[in-house]
Amino acid sequence: MPAGTVGFRSDGPLSDDDYNDILGPALRDAVEGGGVRLMLVTPPEFGSSDVTEVAKRVQGLPGLGHREDWKRVAVVTDSGWLRRTARLWSGMVPVDTKVFAPDEEPAARDWLQG
Repeated sequence: MPAGTVGFRSDGPLSDDDYNDILGPALRDAVEGGGVRLMLVTPPEFGSSDVTEVAKRVQGLPGLGHREDWKRVAVVTDSGWLRRTARLWSGMVPVDTKVFAPDEEPAARDWLQG
């Protein structure tokens, strides 16, 4: 991942340990470095309610609930449902968010740096 970017690849539901021990510390480091640029690569069954749940859980982590801490979020998924509904759920996520297909992962990395 480019400097200042946090990449997280999920192969299933995220556990409390994923949030508290892996994702949380990485995101807090990004905040301290100037702001979070997150790329989340999802499993095929990931849906819009899962994105909303991730956003709520991450915002609830200590030191990560402030809008100004976030720069961009790229979601890389092969879920057609998630890509089709992105305009609806991205409005619930208070940060610049874009959805990419799996073969567009390099473009997602480039977009995060913009």
